[in-house]
Amino acid sequence: MIERIQNGLTAPAQAALGKAFVMPDLPQMEAIAWPMLEQRPAHLLPRKFETWDALLADAARDIRAQLEASGPLAERTWGERNTARICHPLAGALPGPLRGPLCMPAEPLRGDGNMPLVQGPDFGASARMVVSPGREAEGFAHMPCGQSGHPLSPFWGAGHAAWVQGEATPFLPGEARHVLALRPEM
Repeated sequence: MIERIQNGLTAPAQAALGKAFVMPDLPQMEAIAWPMLEQRPAHLLPRKFETWDALLADAARDIRAQLEASGPLAERTWGERNTARICHPLAGALPGPLRGPLCMPAEPLRGDGNMPLVQGPDFGASARMVVSPGREAEGFAHMPCGQSGHPLSPFWGAGHAAWVQGEATPFLPGEARHVLALRPEM
């Protein structure tokens, strides 16, 4: 639906520029689409459609066909579209088989952009932390890849499952299990 509205709004530029037209990145298009659907201004209806209801019906038919191509509609989930693809920055420089250990599991995610649980295939909250002064023991924090950016560390990926599921992990540190001491050379 948003794609149809966006194409309608940019139709004059598309016609004028032809193959030279490049669709701009409009990440906030939903904020434009909602008022248009509520108010349904006739002058902004893409010419391809006779009514706003026709635009919505066309979008619904299209998405239904796309979903049914993967199997029965009742079995489709949001996580099929919104699946994590989180990799270490160095993964892109390596050939396919070597990338695996540098990537988190490709798991279905519940969230999306523009909502509290910000999770998408290529984006998301790099850390979540909720804490109130004086109630730190009730706070939580988690990160999509754990606290270590080193793939050989035992902490690489620690806490990833909690990030995917949106499960709270303690904000306060637990008992110390490891000590890292930095000492100047003598």
